[in-house]
Amino acid sequence: MKKFNKQRIKAYVWLVLLTVLTGITLTAARFQADSVITGVEAEVVLLEKGNNLILPEEFVSLVTKKFGPMTGLPIDMVDMRSIETYLQTNPYVRKADVYLGASGKLILNLHQRMPLMRVVDNSGRHWYIDTDTVMMPVSRHFTARVPLVNGDFPSTNDVRKWPVTDLFRITALLQEDDFMGSLIDQIYVESTDKIWLVPRLGPSRILIGNSTDLEDKAERIQKLYKKALPSTGWDTYAYIDTRFAGQIVAKKRLNQ
Repeated sequence: MKKFNKQRIKAYVWLVLLTVLTGITLTAARFQADSVITGVEAEVVLLEKGNNLILPEEFVSLVTKKFGPMTGLPIDMVDMRSIETYLQTNPYVRKADVYLGASGKLILNLHQRMPLMRVVDNSGRHWYIDTDTVMMPVSRHFTARVPLVNGDFPSTNDVRKWPVTDLFRITALLQEDDFMGSLIDQIYVESTDKIWLVPRLGPSRILIGNSTDLEDKAERIQKLYKKALPSTGWDTYAYIDTRFAGQIVAKKRLNQ
C-alpha cells in the first residue's frame, strides 16, 4: 500500500510539473506572438586587424531593401532563417546568425571572410580571394594588407581556373615566415611553372617556379639576403632563380 501511494504521489508531481511547463511554453508563445521587432542591428565580427570589408549599417540596409522595414512587425512574421540564407549569399560573409535580442531588436551577427590575396585579372578587375577560394570584390572601406597577385589570370568566376594551389602555398608562407612576409609584397604569375616574387629590396624579381620545395627556396633566399647581398651590393643582380635544388642562380644587371 505504501509503495502504491508513493507511485501515486510521484505521478502527481510529474503531472504538476508538466502542467507548469506547458503553461510557461504557451505563455512564451503568446508573448512572442504579441511582441514586435523594435529595430534591426548588425554585429560584424572584425577581421584580425580590426577592419571591416563592409559596414554594419550596410547589412541593415541590404536586409531592409530585401525584406522590407521590420520595425513594428510581430516577431512571428519575420522569417529569420530566410534572412540568414540571404546574408550568406553576400561575398563578404562567411557565416550569418540572425536572432532576437533581449530588447526586441533583430540581431544580424556576421562573420566576414578573410582575404588571403588580391588578384588583378586580365580584364583589370581586382578581386580578393579568401581562404575558402571565394572571390570577393575589393572593399570600398579599407585595403587589406595582402600580397598583390597579377599575371596571366583569365577573367572568370571560377577561381579553380587559376593556379590557386601554388598561390595558396606561397601566400601561406608569406604569412607564416616573418622575413619573407616583410620582403615580398607582390606575386607575378607568368605561367604555372614560372611564378615570380617581387621583393621590396634587392633584385627586381625572384623566380621560384612553383610551390615545390617552397620552404627550402625561402631558406636559400634568406641566406642570400643576409650573407651575400650586403657585401655584393643590393642592386647587383637583376633577378635570382631558386628553381634548382641547393643553389641560387643570379643574373647581374647590365651595368654591373
